[in-house]
Amino acid sequence: MTTTPAVRCAALRLPEAETGLALARRFTRETLRGWRLDDVVPDAELAVSELVSNALCHAHGEPRLRLSLTGRGVLVEVDDNSPVRPVVRTGGGDGGWGLRMISRLSLGWGATPLPHGGKTVWCELPETAGPLSA
Repeated sequence: MTTTPAVRCAALRLPEAETGLALARRFTRETLRGWRLDDVVPDAELAVSELVSNALCHAHGEPRLRLSLTGRGVLVEVDDNSPVRPVVRTGGGDGGWGLRMISRLSLGWGATPLPHGGKTVWCELPETAGPLSA
């Protein structure tokens, strides 16, 4: 992933509890509105919900959420302590739709290993919302 230096960045350590997801959505909404990016809020809340949910379900510890304003859009990053990389599953009645949604909402997404053995799962959202791509 090639990025330009972030113009703005905000981070939050989340509790390893159900309240972490609501806190992440509220933090995202308030941060992006503070940056006057109201149009991005709905897509960002969806992306944050998926990435944080995955971290809370599949890793232990307190995930960390970062939002950065780049030259192309809003970079959403979630750190967790699991080295297991996310896998796009076939969607069905038991789930598997989340990373497909991330792919459609974002300019790109991926996972980057962290030195301590965890990973960062990230996606970059365009600054202006648009229809989901095919």
